[in-house]
Amino acid sequence: MNKHIPLFEEFLNESTLNRFQPTVLDKTNQIDERIFKKLMPRTEKTSEEAMERIWTFEGNTMFAHYQYHIVKPNGNKPDRPTYRLHDSQYYLNDTQMKMQGRDPKEKVNVTLVTVYDITDPTKEQNLGKIWVDTYAYLDELKRVFEIIKHQS
Repeated sequence: MNKHIPLFEEFLNESTLNRFQPTVLDKTNQIDERIFKKLMPRTEKTSEEAMERIWTFEGNTMFAHYQYHIVKPNGNKPDRPTYRLHDSQYYLNDTQMKMQGRDPKEKVNVTLVTVYDITDPTKEQNLGKIWVDTYAYLDELKRVFEIIKHQS
């Protein structure tokens, strides 16, 4: 998995998914939770509930927003690793929630995060994916990382 993933910043960053099928996470594609816990400890605690919640929307219409952040953990060490966090934020508006027979006050509030270690750009490594609570992720992202670049 030492292959560089090209970024296409001028392309689509929003989509509507009909008959939404959440990504199944298993040992082949899921990030080691211990690694993610070191990166984002509060967000990691939301993973199990987020995964359960996203599956309740299976087969329905879903909206998605895609973005990425290039980050370094906060601190003053010169050799801090560099990561690229790709996220797919899933959401529905009030009308869509009503059409699915749900309370409009309920929110999807789930994001699928894929973590890449890009410390050495010639040996980029996909560390895996994790389902998380969107609000917790976005809040902690600003607290634990120096954001070098953001594309939304």
